[in-house]
Amino acid sequence: MYRVARKSADLLRMSLVTTAAMLAICLLALAETTNTAEAASLPENGKIAFTSNVNISTAEADGSNLRRLTEGTYQDAGPIWSPDGTKIYFTRLRSTGLTDALVMSADGSNPRVLYPADESHDAYLSLTWSPDGAKFAFISNDDVYMRDADGSDQIRLTNTPALAEMSPDFSPDGSQICFYRFNVAGTPSPTSGIYVMDVDGSDPTLLVQFDSQVTSTGCDWSPDGTKIAFPGQPFKVENLDESDILGYGIRKAMTKLKEEVYVVNADGGSLTNLTSNPATDVDPDWSPDGTKITFASDRNGDLDIYTMDADGSDVAQVTNLRGDEQHPDWQPLPGLKPPKDADGSDEAQITKKPAVGDVDRDRPERTVIVKPGDSLWSISEQRLGPEASPQRVYEHTYQMYALNRKLIGSDPDLIFVGQRLSLPPLGEG
Repeated sequence: MYRVARKSADLLRMSLVTTAAMLAICLLALAETTNTAEAASLPENGKIAFTSNVNISTAEADGSNLRRLTEGTYQDAGPIWSPDGTKIYFTRLRSTGLTDALVMSADGSNPRVLYPADESHDAYLSLTWSPDGAKFAFISNDDVYMRDADGSDQIRLTNTPALAEMSPDFSPDGSQICFYRFNVAGTPSPTSGIYVMDVDGSDPTLLVQFDSQVTSTGCDWSPDGTKIAFPGQPFKVENLDESDILGYGIRKAMTKLKEEVYVVNADGGSLTNLTSNPATDVDPDWSPDGTKITFASDRNGDLDIYTMDADGSDVAQVTNLRGDEQHPDWQPLPGLKPPKDADGSDEAQITKKPAVGDVDRDRPERTVIVKPGDSLWSISEQRLGPEASPQRVYEHTYQMYALNRKLIGSDPDLIFVGQRLSLPPLGEG
């Protein structure tokens, strides 16, 4: 009897061990599947567009596939990708001194003047697009303006005769704009620094004040909206003349002053210098996934394009060309941002599918505001409709989490009422 009982116990233990082993294998397989599914859903960073001497070029982040997109005697500068990553906008300085805004395809084809300078706007500088591609902001006559993508409904967002604004950038949710403000007289001013204002121009708030005039010309919002990167370094104004501070002479001033790349929280806290060295480090721009920053630096002689991790580590050189490379802008890959064509056309507008009305509570097919009782799964179910299979809902949920993981955190089940979440493209699935 004892031997029988002992044998039964041994068999039970073996059964439990086998079951546990099988469970562990299943869990590992599930974890691997989950990691693979998440990795496949995570956004990848595209090419980097930049100014190369007086032309526009692109390259992969590792420096490969270098390609010059514009040629000629014009001064082309300031490339910026459209929100869907399919076009590049840039400025061209005419021999008359006027600066037009142009657009071309991502491969450099089909260049055309989008907004010609005229009597009211002698220049279209520092173009930046709202996240949905519906509006663009720019600098003209030292002030910030905003227009609809088709050029209509112009609004003047700043009107400061004694001050000048430069390089606006929309926040990821499109509700605010950061910009740089300085004294047009080129003298130290307590109002110089990085600002944030509401998208209608109201409530301008100084985030980072510079004790003296600086040549910093921009700011760039992190994809999750929590931080702003910018270049800056206090200097003595008597070392510079007006041409060093305004217009295309800005690079001459930056080379003199050895600026650095800084990051500050969107509320003005936790100012951090990411590039503390004797070189000039300027033009920071976040990667679409928020893990890296590209910038221009003269640490090896002339200005070249570099990348670094978001904390300033792992600096890597992208270009090594004769002359200066600057104004880098990282391409958002198609499908990661609203696909509306940034020149105002509706060709790329997503067609609204049935059964998504309940989830399109803010902007159709682009974002959703979390309501009580919502989960990523329930939002996916509502958006896809009753015909969607569980596998399709599962895939959509993972894509949604991948797009919003910096906002949501490590737990995809923990979302809060009022959060604005990005929605992935519906595709054909």
